[in-house]
Amino acid sequence: MTAAPPRNAICLGGPCHGMLTHIDQDIGTLTVPVPRRSTEEPEVVARYRVTRERVHHPCRTEPFIALHWADTAEPSGSSCPCGCAR
Repeated sequence: MTAAPPRNAICLGGPCHGMLTHIDQDIGTLTVPVPRRSTEEPEVVARYRVTRERVHHPCRTEPFIALHWADTAEPSGSSCPCGCAR
């Protein structure tokens, strides 16, 4: 059994705000699974853009890669897939 790769990125904005994840790419956009509150909720993903920005956090000596939410062109009044109010 292999261990999960270390988390090296943090999501900023959107439904995954503050979530840590692992990425292997340096540029572009990627999809991040939105955490579900129950197994009955549908699986949803959100698009995040890889940036050059780095964010320091006390849980790790190396900074995290900042992933900025890319799905910002939604009609006003729509809610996040996770149900949070924006």
